[in-house]
Amino acid sequence: MLGILLCSLQYLKAQDLEEKPHEDDEVLQHSFITIRNVIATGNKITKPYIIAREVPLKRGEKYSISDILKNIPLSKQNLMNTGLFIDVAVDFTNWNNDSLDILVDVKERWYYFPVPYLKPIDRNFNVWIKEYDASLSRVNYGIKLIGYNVSGRNDKLNIWLISGYSRQVVMNYTAPYFDKSLKQGISFDFLYSANKELNYATKEDKQAFYKDPHEFITSRFRVGVGYSFRTGYIKRHVARISYNVVKINDSLFERNPRYFDGGKKTARFPELFYQYQSINVNYIPYPLKGHQWEVSLLKRGLNKNMNLWEFNAKGGKYWEVAPKYYFALQGNAVVKLPFDQPYYNQQLLGYGDNFLRGLENYVVDGSVAGVTKATFRREIWTPKLRTGLKSRLYGTIPFKFYLKVYGDAGYVYNKTPPPSNVLNNRLLYTGGGGLDIWSIYDATISLEYSFNQLGQRGLFFQAGLGL
Repeated sequence: MLGILLCSLQYLKAQDLEEKPHEDDEVLQHSFITIRNVIATGNKITKPYIIAREVPLKRGEKYSISDILKNIPLSKQNLMNTGLFIDVAVDFTNWNNDSLDILVDVKERWYYFPVPYLKPIDRNFNVWIKEYDASLSRVNYGIKLIGYNVSGRNDKLNIWLISGYSRQVVMNYTAPYFDKSLKQGISFDFLYSANKELNYATKEDKQAFYKDPHEFITSRFRVGVGYSFRTGYIKRHVARISYNVVKINDSLFERNPRYFDGGKKTARFPELFYQYQSINVNYIPYPLKGHQWEVSLLKRGLNKNMNLWEFNAKGGKYWEVAPKYYFALQGNAVVKLPFDQPYYNQQLLGYGDNFLRGLENYVVDGSVAGVTKATFRREIWTPKLRTGLKSRLYGTIPFKFYLKVYGDAGYVYNKTPPPSNVLNNRLLYTGGGGLDIWSIYDATISLEYSFNQLGQRGLFFQAGLGL
């Protein structure tokens, strides 16, 4: 049996990652090995039991060789998806008759970032450049103190101190595991912000702003607490409750009396939020294989002045159709009830990550929306930049380049859209092609040449960093 194990495991190690070993062979399914220990190396901050939690092969348990072969790559996937490590290697060691150890070697990220903050206030770079000529007067500045893995338990602490065009103080702490079973988590957050400019309406399918350069015209306060429960490795329940106070001044109220309901300039309301996630992809920040989906329910306010029920469902399926060729299909659906909502509750398409590629310069408000995206990618280059540093972690920095083509479609229903908005209540579609560049710390750059049904086309730029 030991000979079978050695041959099988060596076979696994010899496989290219794109190939699948014969772990389903009948002999391997009926040959069992005991896991003596799960040994973690390379972890200077992360607690060993946090690493072991992501490894399906548990200490003292007996597994078939088939299960060991399947769970070694799954362990790496789980550990990379924690966001704690630059790279992970999972292997076996110290085999002796019918037992062995699992060795997990990790390369930890930097976990503390005092990050200077300099960012335009606009929704994306395209709007900032095209609509406002990249004006530095529309830039916020400050510092973000970001701590990941603060206690070695994958907990996070963020403190943001932002000034400039707007003012913002944010403090939040998230501990995903506070119990012995490593299933339950808790979070706390506080936010205060004040702005000199506010999007008070949508006109011609673009945000209309009111600005007072001398004083802040709107403010927001929020304090909240959250709870999470993780079952297994890919499923998580999240619940949050918060109390919110949002204010606008007289000038904004005159421009849009229905910014809030009830003729109010101040909205005070609780928010209740629940989310269920199932994520089984090779790498969460840039998935190429697997599937993920989530559903969420938001209840905002408890009276007629603020009364929103919002249901959101999104999912994605990712295929490797051939070596280095990938196809992705993603979808998102949102329903807001009742349909007649104040402007504060109408944001849908064009906000956050819910947009169509090629319509980045527009927003579409309403109460019901559906979006689908299809993307075909080809990995074209995987260089490694030698930094010259004598560092196990940063001696080389990997990059991956992907060419892509895509097509998106969406629809937004609005019960009473303003006459100047023409993108409501009609099928929207876009397409194009581009280049994605990925590197460590989930740094991504997307250069996309897109077109839309309005006959417009152009180059769009997206950038992100997993901090």
